[in-house]
Amino acid sequence: MKIAILGSGLLGVTTAYELARRGAEVVVLDRQSTSGAETSYANGGQLSYSHAEPWANAAVLPKLPGWMLRSDAPLVLRPRADWQMMRWGLGFLRNCTPARADSNCVNMLRLGLYSRQKMAQLRAATNIAFDFSATGVLHIFSTQHEFEHARRQNDFQAKFGCNQKVLTREQCLEMEPTLAYTDRILIGGMHADMDECGDAYMFCNNLAAHIAEKYGVQFRYGVSIDRLVTEQNRMAAVKTSQGDVTADAFVMAMGSYAPLYLRQIGIDLPIYPMKGYSLTLNANEHCPNMSITDGTYKIVYSRLGDRLRIAGTAEFAGYNTKINEGRITPIMAAAKKLFPKADWQQEIKKWACLRPSTPTGAPILGRTRYPNLFLNSGRGTLGWTQAAGSAAIVADIMEGKTPEIMTLGLTLGDKK
Repeated sequence: MKIAILGSGLLGVTTAYELARRGAEVVVLDRQSTSGAETSYANGGQLSYSHAEPWANAAVLPKLPGWMLRSDAPLVLRPRADWQMMRWGLGFLRNCTPARADSNCVNMLRLGLYSRQKMAQLRAATNIAFDFSATGVLHIFSTQHEFEHARRQNDFQAKFGCNQKVLTREQCLEMEPTLAYTDRILIGGMHADMDECGDAYMFCNNLAAHIAEKYGVQFRYGVSIDRLVTEQNRMAAVKTSQGDVTADAFVMAMGSYAPLYLRQIGIDLPIYPMKGYSLTLNANEHCPNMSITDGTYKIVYSRLGDRLRIAGTAEFAGYNTKINEGRITPIMAAAKKLFPKADWQQEIKKWACLRPSTPTGAPILGRTRYPNLFLNSGRGTLGWTQAAGSAAIVADIMEGKTPEIMTLGLTLGDKK
């Protein structure tokens, strides 16, 4: 069976791995010159399986009006004459009720814990390098209100097999001594010991090289997709800059761009791009050695070998990928206060990406109205975290098998 995967980011490459190791003939198409060159390129680095609270929740609802007036807010919605954005926004608001937020959290946590299992299996089977670390993620808090909210969320998730350790300020400093130099108030934290981190771009390319050599997966780079072609209620081909590509089955893994192509053939995905930013610098002895999530500023820090990756913010501004210095500045300011002795004089690499986000926060996996077209998209900030599990689920569905976990809330039918 020949399968064409559209997109060579984290989801495309892990899906190619799953299908190829099961015996499929796989070709992967991507407009860039390498795998993982867009959304996966310089992400926050965290494999945060325990992070399952969706953006859409009751606690965030009263903050939205104030955030819309602040350029340094964790989430910025820039009003535009864009029907897709308005519709997405209404869906987001509908999911801010406690009941919906809890349901979406459970669905994402189930996928996250499964992805942790599948990632461990993948690492054992391939032995690829990607600056992997399994020291967990330390969540830190500067206000009692934020700390209490996180503890309540932890109590809820503990019912489903995910329990983080609550820490005092002193225990946080013991776990990550570089925090002792911070200019910030630090009242306590939580340690997600099941979480991990690693370089997603390195992972994509090393896994792509591994499956190309071991299973003969073809990676066709520099191929731009023009449109999808259907015949007699099936996907027939993909028209590209290098001619038509045909296959027995197709997997859409093009992230934020998936809805633009799928609308051509009558499939409407509730996905909208959420822009995120990151900074990468050479780490010195005063940079954290473990991955950290700042609960106040919604910024993550990941040590990737000799580099420090800093990432954060969510900005809804359409398909604009340009770096907005107004969004970079508050990330930099927060990082300098948290780690004032890091080397801030060096040249720091800045980056922005479009994260494919759904109103529920959960991805869209599996079948479409076309029996040979399948979806793997819509994870927002959790693409790295959920990649391995999502790929296994999609591969199972394509083989006609029942996935190993329940897919409630994770399919296109659940989004309607």
